[in-house]
Amino acid sequence: MACAMTRIAAIMLCVLIAVWAISYRFTARDVQPPADPFLSEMLSDKAEARHYDRAAPDVLIRFPADHGAHESFRHEWWYFTGNLRTRDDREFGYQLTFFRFAHPRKPDIENAWNNSQTWLGHLAVSDIASGRFHTDQELSRQSLGLAGVEATPFRVWLHGWSATDFGHMDENGLSLELFAEGDGFGIDLEVRSAGPPVLQGENGYSPKSHSGTPASHYYSYPAMTTSGQIQIGGMSHDVAGSTWMDREWSSGILQPGQSGWDWFALRLDDGSRIMAFQIRQEEGEPYRHAVLIRPDSRKQHIEVVAMKPVRRWRSPATGIEYPIGWELEFSAPDGSISIAVESLMPDQEVDLMFRYYEGAVGLTGLYGNLGISGRGYMEMTGYR
Repeated sequence: MACAMTRIAAIMLCVLIAVWAISYRFTARDVQPPADPFLSEMLSDKAEARHYDRAAPDVLIRFPADHGAHESFRHEWWYFTGNLRTRDDREFGYQLTFFRFAHPRKPDIENAWNNSQTWLGHLAVSDIASGRFHTDQELSRQSLGLAGVEATPFRVWLHGWSATDFGHMDENGLSLELFAEGDGFGIDLEVRSAGPPVLQGENGYSPKSHSGTPASHYYSYPAMTTSGQIQIGGMSHDVAGSTWMDREWSSGILQPGQSGWDWFALRLDDGSRIMAFQIRQEEGEPYRHAVLIRPDSRKQHIEVVAMKPVRRWRSPATGIEYPIGWELEFSAPDGSISIAVESLMPDQEVDLMFRYYEGAVGLTGLYGNLGISGRGYMEMTGYR
């Protein structure tokens, strides 16, 4: 989320541990998805999550320390999504995510591979002109320097993939180089925050239900100027645009009866940003939350009036139907906001270790009586 979200845990971890127990030389491509490979299941508030710390409303987020790992929590991520263009107006979207998952350490094995932390990386590039969606992944235990994170200077890495501070980090900002190479495509980008981090929810405590729990600790850099290269099929494209970075950690986002979420990170052409999500209930009304971030980084909570899917697409690979067109309505202190959100290309389903939809979107609408437009990203989980 990027919120993100706000996104099989026992099944997946058993699969990963079993594979790594055989040989650490297996790559992500050697591992088959588990029987129920959904991001929403991975991040559910199941019984095993209760062995880990829980997000608490009285915990203050501190920088730069909280750029680093929180290993007493079950999972967290460093999530980058962006909308980029070349000089001749060819458009791309990208996602680079580093997931950390905690799991029990084998008590009777003493070697460097017996580690309680697992890392998974997802890389995706949407080539809007061609309609092609490129994805790949990496995975590793946090052993022998193969994966990890450092808060100062900031660096998160997984094999050859990384997000690395290049010397301009302070308590209010980040300047990072993002590098990742997949199968026939890759990114090499510089991203610089245009303002301080935005603490989502209440001072970084983000509830995920009407009852207030479960919850996560959550902050964002919603306006990171971006430049660099995207490589596809041996061709390098110089690009520029904007990136949204989400940081979130918890020990369970979904509780029983919640089926998944829809998350939107929207960049309006006037420089404002909107983050909105709903967590769907199997029965009853979804839990919804939205925030408007002004160009000067001021944050305002806005009421979600409606989140209505209006167009759907069925994945030919998995048979899952996703809503890829939405009508969103919000009530802000200075007027109503109506936005039509549309995926820039239908096929942006991430079908790797687990499945979800993460895609570049366009938007048009009204803010009061003024027309608005822009770009952004949406994430959808739990559809089957």
